[in-house]
Amino acid sequence: MARKANGQGHTYKVGSSYRTVIRQGGTVVTAMAKTAQQSKSLAKVKLSKLPQEKSSVSGNPKLMLEEFLLNWLDEVHQHQIAHSTYRRYRSLAVHHINPILGHQELRKLNSHLITNLLLNMRSCGQSVRSQQQARALLAVALSEAENRNLIPINPVRKVKNPQGVGKVLTPLKFEEVKRLLKTYQGTFLSARLHVSLICGLRQGEALGLKWQDIDFESGTLTVSNQIQRINGVATFTRLKTSRSYRTLVLTEETLESLRIHRILIAKWQTSCADKWTSLDLVFPSNDGSARSPHIDYNEWQKALKLCGIAPHRLHDARHTAATLMYSQGIGIETISRILGHSSSAVTSRIYVHAALEPIQNAAISLNKLLSQDYI
Repeated sequence: MARKANGQGHTYKVGSSYRTVIRQGGTVVTAMAKTAQQSKSLAKVKLSKLPQEKSSVSGNPKLMLEEFLLNWLDEVHQHQIAHSTYRRYRSLAVHHINPILGHQELRKLNSHLITNLLLNMRSCGQSVRSQQQARALLAVALSEAENRNLIPINPVRKVKNPQGVGKVLTPLKFEEVKRLLKTYQGTFLSARLHVSLICGLRQGEALGLKWQDIDFESGTLTVSNQIQRINGVATFTRLKTSRSYRTLVLTEETLESLRIHRILIAKWQTSCADKWTSLDLVFPSNDGSARSPHIDYNEWQKALKLCGIAPHRLHDARHTAATLMYSQGIGIETISRILGHSSSAVTSRIYVHAALEPIQNAAISLNKLLSQDYI
């Protein structure tokens, strides 16, 4: 496919959706939607929100990494990523990358310098994940510098991604899941536990869930937005990836918990009268406004303690949902779609390693094979 001129872009089909790619100078904007026209419109909206590149940046042959990285991150890239990701990237730039490489001229960066940065982070006790994120940030930033002809080639391509022993995930056991759901049946926390432990929604997705997203007749739930705290303000934001937009088929128990939950929320609204903040949220605070993620997390920990379950991260509920599905023979690709992962490889690598049942079933099959009599 021939590259279109700046600002024109091209649209092509990906599965049952359409992706539009528009190049404007050194910036590339992409958008996906159900129709080609919607995809084009979304891409143009994204492009219109991007700030214009400063001529001082592209015209300075001795531009330092520190200046370029923060300028690009603050003025361009933060509009293309989730706010939490932007905050993490900026922290890495300010506290780790710039103190070591910030004084280097952009065009003089090389793979050796970047490798030394990662080694320095490791020696300072930074996790493998932090090192990988620092490399990822530099990879995207210097790819942009290459597109702007500020550097001849992106040196990160020759830098190996740091490897290490991954964090051991601790999903809840099936008996613990049953104990939680039974203990909190009929309460506010019941539906909240269901969407995390059974449906595998991320915290931001659960707190951003609206009643309009649930179809009780068809028994489905659509994940279409999330809530994140941006400068202390609860804000509806786009989801992590295009595959995060998904529709789930709910179990009968989950549907029943949501029916009861809707009655409880209606009672809250009646008691608040005109003081109720109408956001249509499934899991609001007691005045209808967005629920604090800290309160949500504390309630999760209290529930675990009451049920005699060891402390777990709230995100472990998502691991639990994936592991439960895998243990029941549900395929990786299906689990990946339910969780809204960018690919099934992510699901396989991170979420389902702790499921013992499939491995036990494999051993049983081998036992049957070995016990057969042969003539």
